[in-house]
Amino acid sequence: MNTAPERCPACDAAPRPTGMRRGLRGESAEFVRCPRCRSLWQRPFPDDARLAEIYGAGYLERWGIDGAERLSEVRAMKALTYRAFLKRVARHRSGGALLDVGCALGFLLGEARRAGYEPYGLDRNASAVEAARAEFGERVQARELGAAFPGVSFAVVTLVDVLEHVPDPGELLASVAARLEPNGVLALLLPNAASLTARVLGGAWPHLAEEHLYLWTPAGLEGFLRSQGWRVLETRTGVRKVFTARYLAAYRRALGAWSPPGLGLLGGLCFPACTGEMIVIARREEFAERALGR
Repeated sequence: MNTAPERCPACDAAPRPTGMRRGLRGESAEFVRCPRCRSLWQRPFPDDARLAEIYGAGYLERWGIDGAERLSEVRAMKALTYRAFLKRVARHRSGGALLDVGCALGFLLGEARRAGYEPYGLDRNASAVEAARAEFGERVQARELGAAFPGVSFAVVTLVDVLEHVPDPGELLASVAARLEPNGVLALLLPNAASLTARVLGGAWPHLAEEHLYLWTPAGLEGFLRSQGWRVLETRTGVRKVFTARYLAAYRRALGAWSPPGLGLLGGLCFPACTGEMIVIARREEFAERALGR
C-alpha cells in the first residue's frame, strides 16, 4: 500500500487543502498544496488495485493509439516533441547509452538513436513492451530498474511523464543514480504546477488526473532533487509539446478535461500546444563537483 506523505517531500511543510478533486475517486480524495513551494500531491493516493486498473491493458489505447494508421500518426507527432527534448539533453551529455524509463511504444528511443545515443527502454505495460521490442529487441524490458540490463551504465536516463506517477519518487531517483555512469545526467519532462496554464485553468487543468500523484513546481522539484543529492543543471518552463488535434481530443477525453467542440474533427492536423510542462536536467552532486574542477 502506497501512502501519501503528510508533509511536502521538498519543504517539509504541512500542506493546505485546495478543494481540487476533478478526476479523483472517493469523497476524501483531493490535491493538497505545499504553502512554500506550491507543489501539489494527492491525499490519499489511489490504492494498488486502482493503480493496476488505471495502467491495465487499455491504458495506451485510451489515448487514441489504435491501428497502424493512428500509430504512425502518433509516432510522427511524438518525434517532434522528443527531438526538441533530446537537443536540450545533448547540451549536457551527448552520445552513450540512454535509458528511457517508461518508454511505452519506444517513440523516444527511435529519436535517441537518430541523435547518436544507444537506446534502452523500460516499461511495465506488456503490450507496449511487445510493440517496442519489434524494433529494439531485448533492449526493451519489463523489469525493475535495478535488475534490468546488468552491467550497463547509462550516460542519460530520461523520465518523460513518469515522475508524477510514482508513489515514492525518492526511491526511483536513487535507483536512477545507481545506474548512471560518472558525469551522466537525469532528464525529466513533466507537468509544472506553477505554469501559466495551471494557474489559468485552476481545477480544470488537464494534469489534475487520478494517476498523477505529484504535480511539482520548479521550486519544489529543484528542492527535492537537491535533498536527494542532485545538482540541477537546467530548468526550462513554458515547454510546448506537439499534438495532433485527434490526439489532443483523446488526451482531454481520457482525463475528463474540457476541450473545444469539434477538436477531433481536425484529425491529424499537427500543432504545438502548451499544456503546462517543464524540462529539468540534473547530475549527481559528486559528479557535478568534478565537472567544475572542485
